Amino acid sequence: MPFVEDGRSLIRYAFGRGFSLAAFNVCSAEMVRACVEAAEEASAPIIVQTYPTDLEQVPAAAMAALVRSLAARTSVPVLLHLDHGRDFEMAMTCLRAGYGSVMFDGAERPFVEVVAQTSRIVEVAHAMGASVEVAADSFNHGHVTATRAEEAARLFEEAGADMVAVSVGSEHGRASVLDLDRLREVAERVGRPLVLHGGSGIPTSDLVVARALGVVKVNIGSALYRTLRSVWEHSADAPDHRAVYARAREQLKTVALERIRATGAGGEAVDVHAPAAPSTPTIGRPGAHG
Repeated sequence: MPFVEDGRSLIRYAFGRGFSLAAFNVCSAEMVRACVEAAEEASAPIIVQTYPTDLEQVPAAAMAALVRSLAARTSVPVLLHLDHGRDFEMAMTCLRAGYGSVMFDGAERPFVEVVAQTSRIVEVAHAMGASVEVAADSFNHGHVTATRAEEAARLFEEAGADMVAVSVGSEHGRASVLDLDRLREVAERVGRPLVLHGGSGIPTSDLVVARALGVVKVNIGSALYRTLRSVWEHSADAPDHRAVYARAREQLKTVALERIRATGAGGEAVDVHAPAAPSTPTIGRPGAHG
């Protein structure tokens, strides 16, 4: 199935069907391949994404070429996304390279500036055929700020975002329990696609409720990084570097499969350009799985 050129098609599909996409942070060939192979085995659409410092390891154009080539060999939709983009220039670099989606992280900026900057990115990204995610709150341990429903609504209504990342209890790199009441409040106010960060530590039971509330994307990074580190630390017996890479790929694939199944995306790998039935993000809505 083709590389997803425009993330809006995949986001609309996930929102209409009531499942969440697993979005994996990657910075190497074995990580990308492991996640794509897991998606193939689960028959699930997938997002692979790069953090700004990951682009120092593999530049945006090289990553886009790698992901595109692997997507051409699989039967599942694969979307490439910029995670935690710092500014307009970084978003443009990734869009020019062929990314189908970008994020603007405005957590450290005044809210009025977040709206203005997001609007600017959205205008160009939509013209280039790509989706935009935005966050106005922090997900980092010790600096978490809870999302307000009215501000989330403004990011959709005034800034034109396609997805809003909400801070409702999950934290980067830590086990988390979601504040489902706050998530429900935001979902009922906006009725649009939402994103959760810190997905490595969110329990499956919370993810079931989250996808019924319109969460279309769940970020997973720490689970992969911890797996890589474990492989490095326990591979003294490996005959050569190729064996280490192969071992890493298999273990990364296992982790990715578990998170894909937790998001409810398994079996959803169909033509994302086909229209999905519209729905309102409430628990038990038609099309919601879980």
